[in-house]
Amino acid sequence: MLARGAKFLGGYAASTRVVLTDAETGQVLAQGQTSGTTGDTQRIMGGSSPPDGERSTKDSAAFRATLDIDRPRRVTLSVTGPLGQPQATTTATSTQWILPGHDLTAGDGWLMELPGLIVNLTQPVAYQRIKAGTTVPLRAGVTMLCGCALSENGPWPASDVEVEAYVTVDGATLDKVGLRFDPESAMFDAKLPATAPGLYEVEVRAWMGKRNNAGVARTAFFVH
Repeated sequence: MLARGAKFLGGYAASTRVVLTDAETGQVLAQGQTSGTTGDTQRIMGGSSPPDGERSTKDSAAFRATLDIDRPRRVTLSVTGPLGQPQATTTATSTQWILPGHDLTAGDGWLMELPGLIVNLTQPVAYQRIKAGTTVPLRAGVTMLCGCALSENGPWPASDVEVEAYVTVDGATLDKVGLRFDPESAMFDAKLPATAPGLYEVEVRAWMGKRNNAGVARTAFFVH
């Protein structure tokens, strides 16, 4: 299970849920979670195809199952994850025929790709109470769906990602605020003006146009 534009969903990024069903009857044939590592960065992101065409290695995150079938089955594979980041969880499905006596293990096997970005808000604390007339620090972590970090010069440049906060106060929309990348903390930062009392609701949107990846996180705080 590959994160779009990045590595396999495993290890510290938490696993994905996998369900194999008969596409005609809906019967669940196998289910479980992936296990393994995020894989070999150079092999996946090296810029050219590996000699054998495979991006996975033996320890790359995967789900393995044996289906007990006595006739061809048209099988739907559904993958949901990363399970440890509910705000970033997405689902991808694919369907193909599986024949008795024929393994689906050549190359990378049945390779699935999940799109998206993980966005985590660390400041402000949800429903924090703040005095009017101050500024509120806004800090967000943004990573690839596999948990791989953005940086200035690494395989996933922070400059490829736009991060903006959309704020409402008691339901009235304020101007959007751009967040800037801090290379020391690998976080995106901004300051929100808290001029008027009310309930401030914040939606942080991250967009990586080169990969068609997006992520969203929300929080709220009170100004009094």
